[in-house]
Amino acid sequence: MPSCLDVNPAGRYGDEEIWASIRNLDFNVKSFYSDVLYNINVSELAYPGVLSDGYSDLLKYTRYQDGNFANRLFSVVNYLSEENALSPWDSYYSNIKKLNDFLISVNNGNGDNLDPDELSVRVAEIRFLRAFLYQDLVIRHGGVILRIDETKLDGPEEAQKARSSADECWTFIIQEYEKAAEVLPETWTEYGRLTKGAAWGMLARAALYAGRWDQAITAAKKVEELASKGVYELVSNYASIFTTANNKELIIPVYYSADNGHQFDAAACPSGDQQVLGTVYIGGLVSPTDEFASSYDIKVGGVWQPFSWTDVSKGTITDPWTNRDVRFYQTILYNGASWRGRDLQLYVDGQDGFLQYSESGNEAMRRSVTGYAVRKFLSTTIDYSSVNKSSQYWIEMRYAEIILILSEAYARKNDFAKAYEYLNKIRTRAQLPDLSQRSLWENYLTDLQKERICELGLEGHRFWDLRRWGITDQVLQGARTHGVKITKSGTAYTYERVEADVKDRLFPEKYNIFPIPYTEVRRNTLCIQDAIWR
Repeated sequence: MPSCLDVNPAGRYGDEEIWASIRNLDFNVKSFYSDVLYNINVSELAYPGVLSDGYSDLLKYTRYQDGNFANRLFSVVNYLSEENALSPWDSYYSNIKKLNDFLISVNNGNGDNLDPDELSVRVAEIRFLRAFLYQDLVIRHGGVILRIDETKLDGPEEAQKARSSADECWTFIIQEYEKAAEVLPETWTEYGRLTKGAAWGMLARAALYAGRWDQAITAAKKVEELASKGVYELVSNYASIFTTANNKELIIPVYYSADNGHQFDAAACPSGDQQVLGTVYIGGLVSPTDEFASSYDIKVGGVWQPFSWTDVSKGTITDPWTNRDVRFYQTILYNGASWRGRDLQLYVDGQDGFLQYSESGNEAMRRSVTGYAVRKFLSTTIDYSSVNKSSQYWIEMRYAEIILILSEAYARKNDFAKAYEYLNKIRTRAQLPDLSQRSLWENYLTDLQKERICELGLEGHRFWDLRRWGITDQVLQGARTHGVKITKSGTAYTYERVEADVKDRLFPEKYNIFPIPYTEVRRNTLCIQDAIWR
């Protein structure tokens, strides 16, 4: 029977044992999966304090002290700096060194006793993981230092090394994914290992960020071909994407075991689920914003329309929680939602909230500051009275993203017919009517943004999307997020849209490229900081 990838195999081997057999080598390769894909900057479930959607308009950390990254990024002048670069630079380069060492070992003859086809697959996995780390660095920093020699490790004499350009870095990354894609299998009996579709899919994402539209389309089409063979699909039930392991929408899942889980549930569950586990309070760490929740359409009188609280106040919409886009119900928890055997109380003085956001004096017990709670990635079965860890899997890439990449790349080439053909595939799965074709990038981007929010919200895309599209000044700088303050009187509710920020957000232009960390520019004098950060 197939099993999920065990990235923490029992026992550790020395070099002689590692290269003795494919089985032993796999133990070594799996440890690299743990180092790379289970990193808190990749699997955002691993440490809920760094949810990248918290850097966007989709999530609000409920307490100022808990949101010491996201809330302070927007409220403290020059919070992002060389000294606080919000970068995994050192840990990534440490792992790149390990991956380079593996490739050097192969080139020095280690593994010559192994089946060459099986060895080449393990080499392809390592190439993918190295490219993936560089990709994340380039998205954050632009051009970085390419330490990619496969004959020897960089030593003290190579300590001083200049950054390559972003374009040179993207070329290397894309070429590495191509090499991996040619060798990796379409499927494994061990779920969670990298596949041909993972390599082509990540190449498509890399090409999109690099502005190489044709390469993005070519790579995404390779994944589409695999879908035509039954390897991937847009599964009909949106909820099952996040609740059924090994479903065919998943391209790069990150699986956890029960004894090696994470604390996302304990941190992000509705605050009414709170119980004291030792001295740790659980729940209520983050709240979806109303900008996020109101992105999901509603059906009124049999006709789909954008959701608006103005329509609620006018009585045009009588119940804000019924007949919403099906994706809403798997992504966001709302007042009155059925949850773990009870109805949520996200109103003022309710069991789950509401608490007005403040930068001082928040209650020790967390509460929703927007009138919403997180649903996506939460377990419905975890027993908080005995454990505060969950084995829910993270999704780094799934087939819906490939469809959205194809849509965006075609739009960039002014082929809006194709762009909307793919965009409407996503809407069809969500049981929504097709969008009418628009033929200007700015108009198309409005439609694309909404679909990426509704489809991929909480999956770690929004902040990087805003930067990639060059619209952070429109969405983040000087803006404020909102929530809905719900008041209960008898059995009736009143709704007031309120601000979830206490002041205008700060997001200066220089934040669109993260600085190289202070430690690197001081120890490597050839690594020149971007002019905007000097």
